[in-house]
Amino acid sequence: MTPVAARRAPVTVRTEGAAVVLELSDNLDDKVGRALVDAAAAAVADGPERLDIDLRNLRTWTPDGASALVRCRELCGDLADGLHYRTGRGPGRDALLSAYS
Repeated sequence: MTPVAARRAPVTVRTEGAAVVLELSDNLDDKVGRALVDAAAAAVADGPERLDIDLRNLRTWTPDGASALVRCRELCGDLADGLHYRTGRGPGRDALLSAYS
C-alpha cells in the first residue's frame, strides 16, 4: 500500500544565515516537545547566533508540549541573538501564550 502523502517529521531543522530554525508541524504534545528540546540542544551545541522556533504550522498543542517552549528558552540563554518565536494567529500563538502564562 502506498501512502497518499509522505509523513512530515514533527521538527524540521534548517539554517537561515546565522540562525537555526526549528519548524513544528501539526501537533505539539509531550513527545514532540521532547523532540523539540533535543533539537534545540543539538542546535545550540553548534553555536549559532540565534535560534528560531516556527510555530506557524501548528494545528494543536497540549500544555505539556507547550512547556517545551520554555525549556528551549532556557537552553538559548548564551546565544548572541537569543531565541525567537515565529507565530501568527491561531494554535501556535496560543501555545506560546500558554507556555508563558
